[in-house]
Amino acid sequence: MTEMSSTEHQTPQPTTTATVIAGLFLGTVSFMITGIQPALLGGLVEEKRLTEAMLGRVAWAEVFALALAAAIGPRLVRLGSARRTIAAACLSLALCNAVVYLSHDANVLIVSRVVAGLMEGLLLATTNIAITRARHPERLNATFLMVSAIPQVMASYLLPVTVIPRFGADSGFALLGAMAVVGIFVAFLLGHEIQDAPPRKPATQVWTPAVLIGLCGVILQNAANGAGWEYQARIGENLHFSGQVVGTAISADLIFQIIGTFAVAAIAWRLPFKAMLLASTVIQAVILITMGSIHTPFAYIAVCAIFGMMWLGMNPYQVSLLVDLDKTRQVALVLASLQLMGFSAGPLICSFFVSPGNVTGAFWCAAVMVLVALALYIVAIVATRTRAAAVAATSVRA
Repeated sequence: MTEMSSTEHQTPQPTTTATVIAGLFLGTVSFMITGIQPALLGGLVEEKRLTEAMLGRVAWAEVFALALAAAIGPRLVRLGSARRTIAAACLSLALCNAVVYLSHDANVLIVSRVVAGLMEGLLLATTNIAITRARHPERLNATFLMVSAIPQVMASYLLPVTVIPRFGADSGFALLGAMAVVGIFVAFLLGHEIQDAPPRKPATQVWTPAVLIGLCGVILQNAANGAGWEYQARIGENLHFSGQVVGTAISADLIFQIIGTFAVAAIAWRLPFKAMLLASTVIQAVILITMGSIHTPFAYIAVCAIFGMMWLGMNPYQVSLLVDLDKTRQVALVLASLQLMGFSAGPLICSFFVSPGNVTGAFWCAAVMVLVALALYIVAIVATRTRAAAVAATSVRA
């Protein structure tokens, strides 16, 4: 039997505590916009600095830029000094947020938010490297989702209620800019291991059919999450629930996102990830179907809360799945990008199944996407086992 090269046996150097702390903060800076974007852009619309038509384009452009940069970011980080690169990205992000103060031109705003999205994606790429290099990536991913969600929940409440009415929409971008400035200094906590390239393997060994099938499942499941998040407020409005009930349901969703990720980070990361991923996917499909057929305020709030808990609570198991499908962990680096792309595409896909005053079809569409994702996960897991058994049999014969 031919001996495998040392490169193939090489495992990525685990991230240090300092790098993990820096990665969690930089990822929080990157993800902050996803939680408060509706409040900030909505504030600009109220101030007549942005039209409602432009709002959707600006929101999509920044999130798409974030996802794109997060996908190619790991390669860019390794081109030079990671610390200087990330510090420069934080400085650029702070300047992009300052542009809102300096210019009220819509075109300048769009360009600045696209550049901001690219910088945010680079920060997220650093977080992804720190997570995938960890000894327990699913646990660190859950910790990151929990840590990043807390300031989003606080800001999403305080900005529209107290800050923006008093200081204007610019104040929200000032918050983002201040966090980016802090990120400049945090970037220098990053260790050198953040630049270590994973073991090189032929593309055919990394992007196997099982990996591609698993990634398709991830995209579909997050598309369903995006649709559920987008239409859960609409279902309450269509049922003529009060604004207080709808607001309580959204708040419950956000709070239970934190609870779900905390549960995974504290306890559930020890459980078999395959069983947890498949079981939570089934539960998610049931939740989406139920959300489209509820009629009472209490049931509406409860279902939204469970949806939030399952939504983020299952994401760490997607990390574990990709790490299991690709031991070099190269594929796991693009997970966050695919999650964002799927999340943004879900509402668009499900919009073809809604009618004025009736969004039930969106939830059925989302449930179908989740069930297809479940089938793809099963196929990917079985394909990996079959391939591993074939390789083992070949090694024995050799």
